[in-house]
This record gives sequence, structure tokens and C-alpha cells, in this order.
Amino acid sequence: MKKRYSHRGHSIECRDDIYTSLVGGRTVSGSMLGIRQCIDWWCDTRIFRRPAEFERQTFGTPQAHSAETYRGIQIMSDEKQPGLWYILVRGQLLKGPLPKIKQYIDTHSLSR
Repeated sequence: MKKRYSHRGHSIECRDDIYTSLVGGRTVSGSMLGIRQCIDWWCDTRIFRRPAEFERQTFGTPQAHSAETYRGIQIMSDEKQPGLWYILVRGQLLKGPLPKIKQYIDTHSLSR
């Protein structure tokens, strides 16, 4: 059975976990991510690249957020900037190293 997907105006067909599409008049096949990267590259630059030329060939697994509870307040780690943590205080974002955030919670008597 064939499954059909669409990405940026190009149709992608899947048969037995092999994805194929027509990009720039050429048939390409590979992983879903590779085909999508190939289509994106073609749409953005009009330069054809095979899916195997791209470094990443599979979708990344979502990583769990690191969080710590301190005095009833949940402090969450920032994934894009390692070593920084954040909390929301009265609708405002407070971001910084974990000891500084804990110090802020202590000095401002924040608790839930």
C-alpha cells in the first residue's frame, strides 16, 4: 500500500518505508527527512542535492526538559543555552544560573 504526503508542493510517496519524490525533474528516494531536506533545498536555492548529501538522515528524538522544584517553584533548564535555567515570576521571565535563581527565590520570599 502506498502512502502519499505533500511537502512544499511536492508529492512524496511511501512504499515499504522508502520515500520517493520528483524534485527538479529527478526521482529521489530515501528517508522522509532526507527527501524533505532535498525538497527544501530545491525550493530555496533551485540547486539539486541528493538526500544522502545531507548530514542528518533521521528526525531527532525530543529530549525531556530538565526541571527542579525548589520551595514549591518549578525551575526549568534552558535547552538552547546549557547552564541557564528559568522561571516565570508574576508573568515575567527570570533566567540565569541555577544558584542565582534559587538566591532570587530566597531573597524575594517566593513560594507556592
